Amino acid sequence: MKGYLFNGLLVAGGSALGLLTGKKIRDDVKETVFTVLGLVTAFVGIKMSLQGSDIVPMVFALVLGTFAGGVMKLEDRLHGQLNRLNDSYLAGKYDIEGFLVASTLFCVGSMTIIGSLKDGLYNDSLLIKTKSVMDGFASFILASRYGLSVAFSAVTVLVIQGALTIFSGGLTFLTAERMMNNIDGVGGIIVLAIGLNLLKLKAIKTIDMLPALILIVVYGMVTG
Repeated sequence: MKGYLFNGLLVAGGSALGLLTGKKIRDDVKETVFTVLGLVTAFVGIKMSLQGSDIVPMVFALVLGTFAGGVMKLEDRLHGQLNRLNDSYLAGKYDIEGFLVASTLFCVGSMTIIGSLKDGLYNDSLLIKTKSVMDGFASFILASRYGLSVAFSAVTVLVIQGALTIFSGGLTFLTAERMMNNIDGVGGIIVLAIGLNLLKLKAIKTIDMLPALILIVVYGMVTG
């Protein structure tokens, strides 16, 4: 089974288990476990960010990318679109925040990119399946807090990782060491921001930060 399919299944399965058992777990226990997830997410973000090779370009990418995302109101518009869909077709039953948090968390970072490319180029799915197990546990915890919307992040995983796998032949430039280090550096800051949000220490619009990933890739392509 291709890694992106395995990843999508584990996210959906983890979400289902979180929904089934979430009501049986005391609120104080869920809150403690959720805090641990926030701490682990922040730690992973810090560790990823330290992999960055070019600090100044990373800072420029993050500042300019987040500025562009803020000007375009990416997160607000996405929230608006999802809320309209939720209200129109799902009777407003779901907390879309879970979908956004899970989708961003599961698809940012070098494990997503390298794992998908290795799966497509060499039929080596070990890395992406390792990531899948981690995502499965995270989706379990997130679903117990946010509900069914987390399960829909499996679609995001399938689309993004599936595209990277299927079109891997034309994306090998992303596997250059310097490129991957800088993607990890910028992606790590975004993951750290997700951790801070989960810990409720700071409300950060992480969707607005995503253009920074495009800018750091463009920088890598230009500078070689």
